[in-house]
Order: sequence, then structure tokens, then C-alpha cells
Amino acid sequence: MLSIRHAALRAAAPIACAVLAATPIAAQVQVSLRPLAPPEAFFVADLLPGSSGVRPDLIGITLVAERVGQTISLEFTVTRESPSPAQIFRGTTAPFVLNQPVRQITSRDLATRGRDVSIIDATVNDDAIQGPAATGRLPAGTYVFTVTVRNQAGQAIDDDQLRITFTSPSRVALLAPGGPADLPPPEVLGPTPRFLWSADGETPGAEYRLRVVKVDAGAGSAVEALQSGFPAWDAVIHGTSAFYPASSQALRLEPGATYAWQVTRELRTSGGTQPVESPIYWFRVGGPGVPGSTGGTLAQRFADLLRRLGLTGLDGFTPVGATLDDSRPLPLDKLDELLAAIEAGEVTVMNVRVR
Repeated sequence: MLSIRHAALRAAAPIACAVLAATPIAAQVQVSLRPLAPPEAFFVADLLPGSSGVRPDLIGITLVAERVGQTISLEFTVTRESPSPAQIFRGTTAPFVLNQPVRQITSRDLATRGRDVSIIDATVNDDAIQGPAATGRLPAGTYVFTVTVRNQAGQAIDDDQLRITFTSPSRVALLAPGGPADLPPPEVLGPTPRFLWSADGETPGAEYRLRVVKVDAGAGSAVEALQSGFPAWDAVIHGTSAFYPASSQALRLEPGATYAWQVTRELRTSGGTQPVESPIYWFRVGGPGVPGSTGGTLAQRFADLLRRLGLTGLDGFTPVGATLDDSRPLPLDKLDELLAAIEAGEVTVMNVRVR
């Protein structure tokens, strides 16, 4: 019996040791991450050590020490979670001393040379990014940013993660009006056409710059007109559609004239704003008196408005005059402008009476 108990005790000893070895190290420093201003696209070069002037403030890092004077180091990793898992970046700092109970730093501090928390050793997975590390952009996807705190022995004592999704837009496609500038310009009726486009990686608050330029006879091409011509309309749009204004915000489109237009996406990247340009479209404005025009009369515009309001059976009606509620006469050209403003959404129709 004694020998059996002795054997049991001897067998239990390594088990107890194994349990003790697996006990996690008490967190003497706690770390937490928070997003600061995540851009739509991120360049790997902004993770690499460099000057502070071009480093983005992407992530805020809070270190809380149980006692002042501890020496620690940080490990910063970026891993793509989807669509295809891969480690993108790994960087480590030199050991530094926490001289205060709470210290706030950012990912910009880690990537700026000459600081006590600067990354001194970095590895980039070139196969998982678009282009070389010096200029490569992270492909669209969800990424996990992890900061691990290590003690002087290199043991991990705490870590925290933050997930950020980058859409990485790279394309703006035009839909209407008109067509590609290498083809004859299609005709567009009315002074307030609706401009439509689409973009990949659409995000809330995305900004688009829309420019419409008249192509003069001597301009040569739509491309040259956009490069050097004075814009008839130049606006920043939050969305992927806009009606040409009927107000003083833009020059009135001239019947018979040709106009070129282009949309530029103001992409927010980790290195600042970057333009993503669409192809160039152009169109010819048709209307009454324009040779070769297919139509575009005031009567047609008025009939279209009535149909949108649910008033049918009035086809063939031709406006010969208009009067405001206060009995003032409204010239037909002003009526055309008013109908264009209603079509563009600049004026709201409150009620309609037919007498």
C-alpha cells in the first residue's frame, strides 16, 4: 500500500506542475484600443516607420499600469479576417518604461521614428497587398488590428483587438446622361437632366465632385474641354445622382450646345484624400428650334409633370400663359424654369388645382 501511494504521489507531481505552468500571467499593464478616424482605404506604407507628417491617426491605444516604472514592449499586428485570411503586418517596439499610470498613444506614434514607442522591427506580407509595401493599398475587406503588451521577459501580459472594414473604392462608372466621349454625343431633352453614376465600395458620407463643361466649337474634344474649359456646373454631391440646377447655382444649358461631364470620387485614405476619376461622358442639348432635335417642348414638360402627379386625360394640352396665385402673370420662359426646378426637386409641389 505504501508503494502504491508513493507511486500515486509521484505521478501526480508532474500534473500539478503542468497546471501551474499553464496559469496565465497576471496583467500588470492593461491595453485597450479605440478607432479614431478610419479611412475608406489604407496604405501599408502608413504602418511602416517614417516621419510624423504623413502618418495617420487610425487607432487610439490606452495603457493602464498597475504600478509605475514597469518596462514593457508592444507588438502591433494587422491581420485580414475576410475575404481571405492572411497576416499583413507585424511590428514590435523596443522596451520602454511606463512612467505614469495611464498613457495614451496612437498608431501614428508607433509608426513615427524617434519615439520611445516607435516600431523598430517590422515585417510585411507583400503577397497579401496590392503592389509593393512602399505604395501598396490594403484590398477591400475586414482587418483585425491587435496590440499585445509584453514584459521584459517577452511574455504577453495583455492584448486587445479592433476590427475595421476598408471598402477601398477604385472605380466610378457613369450611367446618364449622354455617352462615352469617343462616340457622337447623344441628345438630351430639357435644361435639367438627371446625372447618374455608380461606384464600388460605397460608404456613408462619400463625396463626389461633378463637373459639367460646355464643349465649344474650338475646344477640339470633350477631354480638352474638361481640362481647360470654364465649368457650367461644379458641385460636390453626397450620393450618386443629381439634377442639373435650374437656379443660379449653374449656368443654363443652351439648346443645341454640347456638354462634357465627369465625376471624381474624393477617396479618404490613410495618406489623405485621393481622387478616383470616372470616364468622360458628353451630350447634346435638344429642344425647340434645335436642328435635328427630337423634341423637348414646354407642353411635353408640362404633360410629364401632370402625369407624375397622377393627372391623366390632359394629353395635347398646350400652355399659352401662366398666372401666379397673386394674379401676377408668369412668362412662359419663367414657367419653363419653374417646371425644371420642380423636376430637379428644388421646388416642392404642395397641391394642384385644375380649373
